[in-house]
Amino acid sequence: MPNEIDRTSSAQRRSSKLLTAMAIFICLGIAAYMVLTLLVNRQTPATPDTHYTGTNGVSVYYDSSVWSVCRMTEDATLGTVLELATADTADSEDYQAVLLQRGTADSYDNFIEDSEADLKQAYGVIKPRKVNLTVEGATVEAVRCDIRTYYAVLATITYDSGDVVYVSALTKLASISDVVNLVESVSLS
Repeated sequence: MPNEIDRTSSAQRRSSKLLTAMAIFICLGIAAYMVLTLLVNRQTPATPDTHYTGTNGVSVYYDSSVWSVCRMTEDATLGTVLELATADTADSEDYQAVLLQRGTADSYDNFIEDSEADLKQAYGVIKPRKVNLTVEGATVEAVRCDIRTYYAVLATITYDSGDVVYVSALTKLASISDVVNLVESVSLS
């Protein structure tokens, strides 16, 4: 009888180790997928169907089925900005907004760093990470800051002319590609 118990116990240990190994393998696969997704920055291609040029000279191509609001507005911190949003108010849990301000390199000493500090003060822990964005004819510095279930995307788009577009965006994790596609369509008129 002890021999039967040893075989059963040994088989249970092997099964347990196999299940543990499978769980680790699955977790590694999920982690690798998430890393690849974040490195690529997006899962869906841009499908712009509308063009708009704000009175501040910032132009964007955007998908009107995503960005139902596109207008010039006054922001308490940034002043006159081109605003794109998924709704008129932030009541929806899927609300996204992007503010585009035109300025020069002298408009802010450290736009991204100061904005990160403001977010940290308002929300506590944030996790800034670099984001690779490409805007034709410009140099882009961008970060995304993890804030609970949202991302704040902060960017400076610097053109050879010396003009700079300052980007402040708020989005859900699953919708970051919408913001990336929008920002990569920015140009100056």
